[in-house]
Amino acid sequence: MSGTGQQPKTIPELFFNRTRVSARDEALLYKVDGRWLPTSWGEVESAVREVARAIAPWVQPKEIVCILSENRPEWWYADLATLSLAGVSAPIYPTNPPKDIAYILNDCAAKLIFLSTKEQLAKVQQLREEGKIPKLERAVIFEPLENPPEWVIPLAALRKQNADAADPIPERIAKLSEEDLATLIYTSGTTGEPKGVMLSHKNMVSNTLGAHKLIDHLDLSEKLMLSFLPLSHSFERTAGYYVAIHYGFKVAFAESVTKLVDNMGEVRPTMLVSVPRIYEKLYGKVMESAQKGLKRKLVFWSLDVGKRHAQYRLQGKAAPFWLNFKYSIATKLVFSKLHQKLGGRLLYAISGGAPLAPPIADFLNAIGLAVFEGYGLSETAPVLCANLPGKMKVGTVGVPWPGVEVKILPEPDRERDGEIVVKGPNIMMGYYNKPAATAETIDAEGWLHTGDIGYVDSEGFLHITDRKKELIKTAGGKYVAPQPIENSLKVHTLVEQVVLVGDKRKYCVALIVPAFDALQGALGRAVDKATLNDDPQIRSLIQSAVDGVNAELGSWEQIKRFHLLPAELSQDTGELTPSLKIKRRVVEQKYAKAIDAMYPAGG
Repeated sequence: MSGTGQQPKTIPELFFNRTRVSARDEALLYKVDGRWLPTSWGEVESAVREVARAIAPWVQPKEIVCILSENRPEWWYADLATLSLAGVSAPIYPTNPPKDIAYILNDCAAKLIFLSTKEQLAKVQQLREEGKIPKLERAVIFEPLENPPEWVIPLAALRKQNADAADPIPERIAKLSEEDLATLIYTSGTTGEPKGVMLSHKNMVSNTLGAHKLIDHLDLSEKLMLSFLPLSHSFERTAGYYVAIHYGFKVAFAESVTKLVDNMGEVRPTMLVSVPRIYEKLYGKVMESAQKGLKRKLVFWSLDVGKRHAQYRLQGKAAPFWLNFKYSIATKLVFSKLHQKLGGRLLYAISGGAPLAPPIADFLNAIGLAVFEGYGLSETAPVLCANLPGKMKVGTVGVPWPGVEVKILPEPDRERDGEIVVKGPNIMMGYYNKPAATAETIDAEGWLHTGDIGYVDSEGFLHITDRKKELIKTAGGKYVAPQPIENSLKVHTLVEQVVLVGDKRKYCVALIVPAFDALQGALGRAVDKATLNDDPQIRSLIQSAVDGVNAELGSWEQIKRFHLLPAELSQDTGELTPSLKIKRRVVEQKYAKAIDAMYPAGG
C-alpha cells in the first residue's frame, strides 16, 4: 500500500500522512528559466500551512474557493490549503472564456479566487468591472504583480500574512468528516451548460485508495510522473495528483502539451497519465515515419514481434526463448530509439477520459509500454473500471475498481448491451444547485446512470460500445455507434481526426481532418489546404482509408461521403473540451453547410 500508516479518510489526512514520512523527499519539479527546480514534501507542507494561515479569516468551513490556473505547484498549495481549512475547492479551466468563468463564480458564490497569471487576472478584472461577478471579493495571483489592485494580492505577499497567528489547520481538520463536500468539478460540457459535480472527501479518497490494485504491482525504478492534463479535470485530479500524494510519486509539471515530448526527455518519467489523443499522436508519428522501404518492413516486423511478446508479458507469463530473442532485436533496432525520446524510463501508461482504439493499445504494449485503460466519469471521482497487472484485455476498460458495483440495464432493442449503471463509495453527492439533474442521474436505489452503453463479458471485463447521447439513429431507424468507427479510421496514417454524422439522416457521413505531414509524404508534394476537397489525388487516398473501414461495417454504418477539414479541431476554437473530447454539437453547427452538402437530396 502507500506506506504512510493509517488509511486516510480525508484529503488533508492523505496529504499530511505523506509529509510526515517523506518530508525530505522530492515532491514536485517545475521548470523556471530553463531549469527544473525541485520542491520537497516538507516545503510543500510549509507552503500549504502559510497559505492556510493567511486565508483562514476569509475561508470558513464549507465555503467555496475557486482556482483558475494551469498546472503548477501553486495549484496544489491553493487546493490543499483550502481543503485543510475544511473549505471546498472549485477549479476553473484556464482556457475558459470570461463568460464561463462568470458562470462558475456566480453558481458557487465564491468570494475568493486563486489566479495564475496576469492573463487570467485580466479576464476576472473585466468581469468585475462589468459588474458580472458581484460576490467575488478577493483574488490571489501566483505571479509577481507590481501595484496590484486593492482586491488582489500576490501569493508571495500572502504567504507572509498572519505569520504570527496560530496554525488554524489542526482545529479545522478535527471537525472535518469524510462525508463533507471537498470539491466541485464543473463538467466541461460537450452539451449544455456546465454542472458542478459535488465530490466528498470519501468519494476522492476511496477512489485514490483503490489504486493500490494497480500501483502496488508496478516495477518502478523511481515513482515519477509528468502532469499535463488539466488539474481542473477529475482524471488528473485523482490519478495525477491525489494518487501521487498517497503513493509517494514525484510530479513534474509539463510546460505545455506542445512541449510534452521535450519535457519527457528532460525529466524521464516512469509513468504517464493521459487521454487517448496523446497516444494517438505518438502512434501517428511512428507510423508516418515507417512508410518507406526497408524501414517499413523492420518497423512492422518489430511491432508484430512486440504484440506477440506483450500477450505473455501482460498476463505475467514467461515468453518462449525464441520470442524473447526476437523481441530483444526489435527493442534494440526500433523500440529503444522511441523510448529514448520519451526519456528512456517510461514503462507504464494510464489511459482514460475517452475510448482508446485497440490498435493503439496494441502498439503501446508492443513497444514495451504497458497501457492500462480505464473508465470513469467526473461524477464517480472518476475511476469505475480499469485494466490491471495480470488482469488485462485490450479493447475493454477492465474490471470494476475496488468497492464499485457495475450493472447493465437491458434495452428492448439490444440483445447484449445496455446502459451502464454504477454504485460505490466514489459516487458523487449530486450536482450543485441542480436537484432535478441529480434525480435524473442517480435513481431512488442509488444507482448512477452513466449514459454510456456497454456490456460485461464472461470474464468480468467491461466493454463500452458508445455514449447513449451520441448514438446515431438513422432515418431508417438503425442505431450507429460513432466512436468505434471514428477510432477505426483514426489509426490510418493519413487520418488525424474524424467526426461521424448521420442522426435522423438517410446515411452516415464524416468530417475528416487529414494527417497533413503524412499526406504530403504520400503525395510527394505540398498540400493546398484551401482546395483539399477538390484535389482528386487527395480524395482518392482518403477514400481508400474509408473503404478499409467500411469493409468491416454493416451497410447502415458505412461512411457514404466525407468532407475534409483544413485544420485540426482544437480546444482554442471551441471544438474540443479541455480533456480533448469532441464537442459534437459545436462541430456539427460550425460545419453545417459542409454536412448538408453531403446530403444533396435533403436527406
